[in-house]
Amino acid sequence: MPRWLRSLLSRMLPRKNPVHQPTSRLWTRPRLDVPRYAGAGEVPPMHWRSCHPATVRRFKAEFSCPNGHGIVLKGHSIDADGTVHPSVVCPSRSCGFHDFVRLARWDAGPV
Repeated sequence: MPRWLRSLLSRMLPRKNPVHQPTSRLWTRPRLDVPRYAGAGEVPPMHWRSCHPATVRRFKAEFSCPNGHGIVLKGHSIDADGTVHPSVVCPSRSCGFHDFVRLARWDAGPV
């Protein structure tokens, strides 16, 4: 019997000793946990601050990349646990920050 046919049949027929299959094949990328900033003034690098309650549905939060560039997360969605979708990319041409983040102590629910 040709090898390709044997290979095809072996995939279709049940095995006598089933091989352990992982329960989930989805890989989840680790996310950076970014602390909340409650102070006055500019948001320090790698921190976030929520926007005014009247605009939180539109602008969500202010974020600062590791180089201190300010980013407003208006084009993103945020889960109830603070997970931001899609990844955050710094718009500054001189910055290479691009990562997946979770806003620690996010309390505005899913937006």
